[in-house]
Amino acid sequence: MTTTTIHTQGQQPAAPDQPTRIFAQWGLPHTVTPRFGARLIQEHHRLHFLSDRTSLIGEWEEVAIDQLEAVFPAIIKELESKLLTGELNARFQHRITVQHADFTCEADTLGSHGYVYVTIYPKSGSDVTNNVEEWPNP
Repeated sequence: MTTTTIHTQGQQPAAPDQPTRIFAQWGLPHTVTPRFGARLIQEHHRLHFLSDRTSLIGEWEEVAIDQLEAVFPAIIKELESKLLTGELNARFQHRITVQHADFTCEADTLGSHGYVYVTIYPKSGSDVTNNVEEWPNP
């Protein structure tokens, strides 16, 4: 079974048989699908997850979602250790990559002084597609 899941903050599909459309995508912009994006709140060397600041992009197998849920706490702990060592810094934009289990996580504070933006996707070879997507230039 394939699930297309997108966090849309209560928005409904255009028709009952149509998938919900994306209105907000959280996390780092990326061209890989499927992917999970989130904006985490940084408090010193701790990260806080807010479910209303997340999005699942693309088609996800339910098993993959379950695997992501299982490894997510370990990914957060590793990102917190990167904050502690300074590899991930709230004042400077610098993208880092963390590998855990069958997932790749890319993270960056974007120099935001309080947020860490992440995108997590299955490692190459596990149903990953590199689609070209348009992203606005800030």
